[in-house]
Amino acid sequence: MDVGQRVLDRLHEEALIENEERDWFRTGRIPCSDCGTLVPTETLETLPAHNCTARQRARRQREAADRATEK
Repeated sequence: MDVGQRVLDRLHEEALIENEERDWFRTGRIPCSDCGTLVPTETLETLPAHNCTARQRARRQREAADRATEK
């Protein structure tokens, strides 16, 4: 990867972070980076409990079932 591509990747990553912060400011919700759920929160420091582990487990089970039916 050349320097130009690294710079563009970094700028893109920063833009995504700014978009998430702007959306949180507008809506009071931010997506959980682990499960993808939009979680209402008052700060960007921590997320409240939102059954993240159960959601991830269910997603893995669905994906495993989908793979099993594809074979």
